[in-house]
Amino acid sequence: MVCVLVAALLLLAPAAPTVGPPAAGSNAPSSGEERRGRAQAAFEHGRFAEAAIEYESLWREGHGASDLFNAAASRFALRHYAHAVAHLESLLALSSLTPAQREEAANLAQIARGKTTAVALVLRSPRPLATPVTVTLAVVSAFASDQRPDITRTIGPGDRATLALDAGVWRISVDDPRFEPVTLEVRVEPTPSTTPQVLDLRARPDARGLRRFALGWGTAGAVGVVAGAGLLGAGQGRWSSRLDTPIEECTPGNPVYPIAACRDALAGAGNLRTAGGGVLGVGVGALVGGLVALAPTPRGRKIGWTATAVVGGLSAIGGAVALGLGVQQFSERNDRSAWTAEDHRALGGAAATHTVGAVFVGLGGGLLASSATGLVLERSGKFLVSASPQMRVGGAGLTIQGRF
Repeated sequence: MVCVLVAALLLLAPAAPTVGPPAAGSNAPSSGEERRGRAQAAFEHGRFAEAAIEYESLWREGHGASDLFNAAASRFALRHYAHAVAHLESLLALSSLTPAQREEAANLAQIARGKTTAVALVLRSPRPLATPVTVTLAVVSAFASDQRPDITRTIGPGDRATLALDAGVWRISVDDPRFEPVTLEVRVEPTPSTTPQVLDLRARPDARGLRRFALGWGTAGAVGVVAGAGLLGAGQGRWSSRLDTPIEECTPGNPVYPIAACRDALAGAGNLRTAGGGVLGVGVGALVGGLVALAPTPRGRKIGWTATAVVGGLSAIGGAVALGLGVQQFSERNDRSAWTAEDHRALGGAAATHTVGAVFVGLGGGLLASSATGLVLERSGKFLVSASPQMRVGGAGLTIQGRF
């Protein structure tokens, strides 16, 4: 009851001067005065919520600073002290107040702030904030009739602020184009807590960065697929010709031991085919990871890169096991005896296992590399990757550059 009487006295005190003329597009001057009269009548009859909403609407439409003062007094009467503090802080920021009006508003702000709970808020970001961030505070009302506007606070590069909030449940959110939308629900108790509330900010990668990422990994993957397919085809051709070559014709390179020459030539062809399979796998993995960057939502990209990272890890492990088995099986048959039909089948199976293992190892490596850098991009928004193909006489090259 004392709070209501204080608010009423302040409301009926001389109003603060008008900041400027009514906003363009408003009705006749009497319309604002009529609404102001209805709001004052609502306050005098104890309908404080109706008065607060009307005064806040008048202030937003560009009417006088007295409307903001009266809105604060109405919120004070409703015991919405956090909103009263927010209105009065905005009022005190005006330069047109007289010393008496400023003192009156400051006194009410001090009383209202004393009835709130101080809540420390810390904004945590990967890099120090260069410019202020706007934080929106919304009350989670238990009743539909409890209507309170959102409160906005601007937190500077210090990344820390103290909020004056009423007891209850509040939703603290940041919707800034530089960061991913984030919301934190906090229950404010009447007694202050020493533990600060932490709001983690994640940088939002811009569309240009995502396109560069997709283009970089896509180009690297496409080059890897083409180069790997070429090596794989060349290795397969050499493998087939070497496997079908009779022992007595394997004299080049080792005319004394033709069997050893055939075995070495076959092993070299198998290694070339395996290398091609590995490069092909890396290209496919890089291409898939780059395409995930084209997903339209941050959640979709995060899920996609997480899934490809898991698949890449399993693929690399399975491929490594297959590589080891292929080497072991090939060594068991790669002796100095003459080839038999059984040797042909065993060597073909061992080499196939070896090549498939290389494909899966390469695929896993490409998926892990592209998905890991993608997750870094999604978290910090600052990872840049680019691919630069280079063609020259007698060969070609690919340069991949990444920067955090």
